[in-house]
Amino acid sequence: MKAEKADHLDALETSAEDSGAKSWTVTLGGEKVASVTLAQRAGGPKIADEQALAEHLEDSHPEMVETVKRVKPWASKDVLASIVEVTDDGAVTKDGEILPGIVEAPAGAPYQSLRWDAKSEGRDVVADAIRSGEPRDLLADTGLPLIEP
Repeated sequence: MKAEKADHLDALETSAEDSGAKSWTVTLGGEKVASVTLAQRAGGPKIADEQALAEHLEDSHPEMVETVKRVKPWASKDVLASIVEVTDDGAVTKDGEILPGIVEAPAGAPYQSLRWDAKSEGRDVVADAIRSGEPRDLLADTGLPLIEP
């Protein structure tokens, strides 16, 4: 299954490069059953050394630190949202504060997302089509890149 997903992801990426499309509607017999989207994981600031960050925040923002010297989950989100730059010395906030323990995470690889269309009960429609052996013919006109078996 992993190999098939990887092949399909490659086909989606190629189609997106060629057509500019990032989303495809999946229909069976003219009825919308799902959407497939080529998404990109976002990169950005990431806490790499929570202990160093907690020790720093303990003095400057004690409300953001739990007694176990762990950055509170809500504070992690607030801290990451306040970062304007990540340097070798740490992350710089909007207020100019340098926070240790944060690195710049690279953007992740693209991935595919499938959302079943709830109105048409798409999952059931596709299951019925698979049982009857007709999906490849019905999907051929969607523009969605198909991989050959």
